[in-house]
Amino acid sequence: MGEVDPAFVQTLEHQPKLDIIEAEGIPLIDLSPLINSSDTDSSLSSLVAEIGDACKNWGFFQVINHGVPLKFREKIELAAREFFGLSKEEKKKVSRDEANPLGYFDTEHTKNVRDWKEVFDFTVRNPTIIPASHEPEDKELKEWVNQWPQYPSELREACEEYAAEMEKLAYKLLELIALSLGLPRTRLNGFFEEHTSFMRLNHYPPCPVPHLVLGVGRHKDGGALTILAQDDVGGLEVKRKTDGEWIFVKPTPNAYIINVGDIIQVWSNDKYESVEHRVMVNPDKERFSIPFFLNPSHFTWVEPLEELINEENPAKYKAYNWGKFFANRKRTMGEVDPAFIQDLEHQPKLDITEAEGIPLIDLFPLNSSNTDPEFSSLVAEIGDACKNWGFFQVINHGVPLKCREKIELASRKFFALSKEEKKKVSRDEANPLGYYDTEHTKNVRDWKEVFDLTVMNPTIIPASHEPDDKELKELINQWPEYPPEFRETCEEYATEMEKLAYKLLELIALSLGLPKTRLNGFFKDNTSYIRLNHYPLCPAPHLVLGVGRHKDAGALTILAQDDVGGLEVKRKTDGEWILVKPTPNAYIINVGDIIQVWSNDKYESVEHRVIVNSDKERFSVPFFFCPEHSTWVEPLEELINKENPAKYKAYNWGKFYANRRRSNFKKLDVPNIQIYHFRI
Repeated sequence: MGEVDPAFVQTLEHQPKLDIIEAEGIPLIDLSPLINSSDTDSSLSSLVAEIGDACKNWGFFQVINHGVPLKFREKIELAAREFFGLSKEEKKKVSRDEANPLGYFDTEHTKNVRDWKEVFDFTVRNPTIIPASHEPEDKELKEWVNQWPQYPSELREACEEYAAEMEKLAYKLLELIALSLGLPRTRLNGFFEEHTSFMRLNHYPPCPVPHLVLGVGRHKDGGALTILAQDDVGGLEVKRKTDGEWIFVKPTPNAYIINVGDIIQVWSNDKYESVEHRVMVNPDKERFSIPFFLNPSHFTWVEPLEELINEENPAKYKAYNWGKFFANRKRTMGEVDPAFIQDLEHQPKLDITEAEGIPLIDLFPLNSSNTDPEFSSLVAEIGDACKNWGFFQVINHGVPLKCREKIELASRKFFALSKEEKKKVSRDEANPLGYYDTEHTKNVRDWKEVFDLTVMNPTIIPASHEPDDKELKELINQWPEYPPEFRETCEEYATEMEKLAYKLLELIALSLGLPKTRLNGFFKDNTSYIRLNHYPLCPAPHLVLGVGRHKDAGALTILAQDDVGGLEVKRKTDGEWILVKPTPNAYIINVGDIIQVWSNDKYESVEHRVIVNSDKERFSVPFFFCPEHSTWVEPLEELINKENPAKYKAYNWGKFYANRRRSNFKKLDVPNIQIYHFRI
């Protein structure tokens, strides 16, 4: 927990194995025939065949006698060590950003997990021309210009000399690959007339948990070729094509590791394949490496080469523009940390579907007697909303408007404080109450900051999720100094939320045909809590979410959202994400997993998420109504029979809650516990 930020921790299936399998059979190819042979010599033909076999069967190979003078490699390796040895403050003087994604960076992510490394990027051509945006209709171009640190003074020269040598080697390899495909030697060279190639200096510091993190997560390279110089520490692993096993590429002194990129795969129409690879880290030694990425000109259209396709072997790829593809890959570089970016299938749509039909329920009949028709109608409305939507809004709910306005104002004041001030009340593993700004949902970071407080202070919960551990612990609210009215405001609001929660709970009980107070006893020493949410302006609302898709684990959630809005609910009828448009002074209610279990699936907890806004910040205040820790959650006996048997095994809420809370501070080896784990 104190060793590494959870953002670095790989999910179990992708964690590296410490019992390393060293690569056997990765080709080690001698390039000396390039120097000593003519095109017709058998030694060159043999070399071409070796290159072809390596590209086809491995997608990776090593080369020796490559013609790169050792002095240039030693010079850049020394300069890299000196640069990464500088203070963080000094390195950040040449940090990359949205305007220029060249220079220093230390928060790179691969597959939404942070890499254990820091890097320095520069292009081979200076400046390098690329499209200004990824949009197909945008014809504007822009220049990338290298930025160089003051120290070490020789870094620029070392990098530029080495880049020139890499360019020479890249063309040699490109020509060998062309020959191996049965093409003229220079067939591919023209694509690189104004190439967009770049180089990276990598530094992987020692890591205390090499079994949990990776220097670079699994990936394939998007360009044509990569030429890698790695030091004697090693760490590169390749996914063997024959069996999918991760194998370690042991360093060969002064050799270069070559890997086929996606562009070669497309040009060859899948004859040659780009292969997944990753980098392990070391608990004792830092590691340095220098990859060169050979990329074509920005105007290049990438598609299977016409000489390699025919009726028996039709094209397997549509043409795509490299510049637009590259711009798309790079576009979030300075906008948002990749940790926030949702997978494509979960990215929000900007053409919002507003909710039609989400029930808006007037609670005024609560003032009537239980026998009045108006009251019976209200109970029926609640039941229909829980069954068909899992969400509804309520008005005339009895919560004084001044109480809500007061907590919304206090929330705005608190989140407007400096980060330093807010972090004085940061939550941690010992006490998960207070301020937090790195919450993750489904292993993707949420675009928000929060402040959590419990309704009962202190709140008693299990000390751990382990079934045999009977120890309990107290969660105690921590309060900021400013705004001074913050504590009183939150406590007043919590009292009002608790009153409303009991009203709703009783209506739900009645709608299930149960006595009005049937569920109340579960909440005697409840573990309910309130969250203040702040969603700042976001430059990429099409890529990230304020809160990722999820269901609420408790009994009920009562949400106050401001007029900006952002809550989306997954409609049960068609799975469409629909926006819940704010209704002034209303509360949004959603059924939690506990109600779903108690009702034996008659009422269902529904997925929801929060979209963010590029122009307006958003605030919301959810109240999570949760039972006491000792509660055993299972289908209510009155609602099950032979025709409708129990669909869930009983589970202890306190242990369930403690297990869920673990993921706030570390990624779990398995998906976080859900009610479906208890399905019968």
